[in-house]
Amino acid sequence: MLSCNAKSDKLEKKTEEFNQKACYGIYCSEVNLNYPVFLSEPQTAAILNNSMERKMLSFLEPFEETRGVNIQEASQTFLDAYMGFMEDFESTQEWVINLDAKVSFENEKIISIVFETYSFTGGAHPNSFRQYLNFDKQRNIEIENDSLIIDKLMLLEMAETKFREIHQVEKDFPLIETDLFFLDSNQNFFLPTAIGYEIDSLVLFYNTYEIGPYVMGTTEIKIAKQNLQGVVNLNK
Repeated sequence: MLSCNAKSDKLEKKTEEFNQKACYGIYCSEVNLNYPVFLSEPQTAAILNNSMERKMLSFLEPFEETRGVNIQEASQTFLDAYMGFMEDFESTQEWVINLDAKVSFENEKIISIVFETYSFTGGAHPNSFRQYLNFDKQRNIEIENDSLIIDKLMLLEMAETKFREIHQVEKDFPLIETDLFFLDSNQNFFLPTAIGYEIDSLVLFYNTYEIGPYVMGTTEIKIAKQNLQGVVNLNK
């Protein structure tokens, strides 16, 4: 009875799908989105949904001319840009943007949403990208990475240790001297842009090109929350 009457820590949500396509002869461009829409706690849901839409718009706007004010408009202008490109160059290219967003962590205070995207708009290869949206459900604001971190130096040390293990670089050997990573003489290591919570871990995700060349791919570092007391804010 207690469990039935207890208020859930999780926001009510539904899954939304958005698909749009345009073809030039037999060649096509398409936009496919799959993402949660939050329903409960009206004020929180409205602000969170708006934050998610802004994040998705940033993925849907690879060109200046595809800037839109909402998903429908951004998608349409992306497809229009493709049609214009095909008319000008009579190419055999097919463009695509796929985005999948889902909740990776949620408690009574915060929610983390992970965005996984795949896109191809010409060039030598397609691109994949991950980003997180961390949101304070009590204050109804996005949580910036700097606000998650209490002891940046300690987090850097922990992340670099795991990074070296993944890429098999000895502890005392300078990363910059490997010539494998994108580091300058004043910067031996740095935290990625994509930081978020997943179940019992903090995830640090280096996207392609962020710290190394395309052939290196991505680097995912997971640090158990139990080891992060005083390092990151676990009670946001």
